[in-house]
Amino acid sequence: MKRNNLIQMIIIVAAACIVHGVMQGVHDNYGIMMNGLTCVTGIDYASVSFCIAVGALVYGFAQSFLGMIALKRSSTFVIMLGIVFTVLGLVMTPLCREFFSLFLFFGLILPFGTTGFCFGIVMGAITPVLGEKRAAFVSGIIQASAGIGDALMSPGLEALISRFGIRAAMNTLSIPFFFMIPIVVWIASMNKKATAAVQKRNEKQISLFVILKDAFQDRDYRLILVGFATCGFNMSIIESHLFSQFRFYGIAGTTASLTLTVYGIATMIGAAGAGFLGVRYRMKNVLGCVYAIRVLISLGFLFLQKSVPFAFIATALLGLSGDSTVPPTSGIISRKFGAEKMAVIYGFALIGHQVGAFFSSYLGGVLVREGLGYTPLWIINMCLAAIAAAASFSIRNDNLTVHSS
Repeated sequence: MKRNNLIQMIIIVAAACIVHGVMQGVHDNYGIMMNGLTCVTGIDYASVSFCIAVGALVYGFAQSFLGMIALKRSSTFVIMLGIVFTVLGLVMTPLCREFFSLFLFFGLILPFGTTGFCFGIVMGAITPVLGEKRAAFVSGIIQASAGIGDALMSPGLEALISRFGIRAAMNTLSIPFFFMIPIVVWIASMNKKATAAVQKRNEKQISLFVILKDAFQDRDYRLILVGFATCGFNMSIIESHLFSQFRFYGIAGTTASLTLTVYGIATMIGAAGAGFLGVRYRMKNVLGCVYAIRVLISLGFLFLQKSVPFAFIATALLGLSGDSTVPPTSGIISRKFGAEKMAVIYGFALIGHQVGAFFSSYLGGVLVREGLGYTPLWIINMCLAAIAAAASFSIRNDNLTVHSS
């Protein structure tokens, strides 16, 4: 029985990694898509950047909404919804020829779809099967799967765009989502009884206002929000502008896409490592150290020569510190408020994350249009990372379990 349980756990974790990793391959590669879209649509860099920026807000605000749907229906239902919207966005975006349609499909529909595969939703789908203790350990592995999107899909997407154009590339990118359907159906069948029990327990007492009120009364949660908002600014520099930034420095497109492969591999190592360290050490200290590392990386972008070796080293460090904020952040939230509320509370925290991402994406486009380059972005990022580190180290009770009712 124990062996069967272990095999079952390995299979469901692998399935969850595929679902989350493929989604992240879309979400993290908007920067590569941007160059193809500007050529085909005739829409300028700043306007496409604005669509990406709005998409960042959608990805944040939709998470609490979809988290509530997951509580009332199921997380697998939300993932299925995400498949529909993601495929629609991928197929229709390359056909856009004016700003409004691009804004609709690339700025609203596509990011709403990818929100259906977000970390909180995926963890909500597998936690009933794994149990809360195993889920806390596995969270780092699930987040590490996000690196699959960069390690495998970034160079492939860049090659497809170069050879066949953006339309063929984005249509091809939609194919893996059809293969997700049987995976999601299987996950749903695995946790049907456990999910039904959670739904029955929550039917009498599900109020977004009450859940968020409990969260905001917690000092540590407010500090998490501060740190996560700055995290979004940092991550959007990578997702929206890093590829174009390396091209701006004279690095070839193929080489620039390979740096994103390094980023993806480093992301997997960093997220899994953060999950492991969060078990051995206080999560707030792991989180604070990650933000402190970003201060050093920003200094590197400000003062070091931008060569090919620098690009690979810097991207590797960005990867190690990128998604490694998620396991300790989600771990603190889960311990304080309970796993069943994590999708909602973590999702609301991500709103702040995506507000930061909005400003980063949009500001980068404006700075390039005005001829100021990317240096101001890294100055702001350095200051925000220092604030986030201080806030994280100030968290008090990350080892307590305080499930709010």
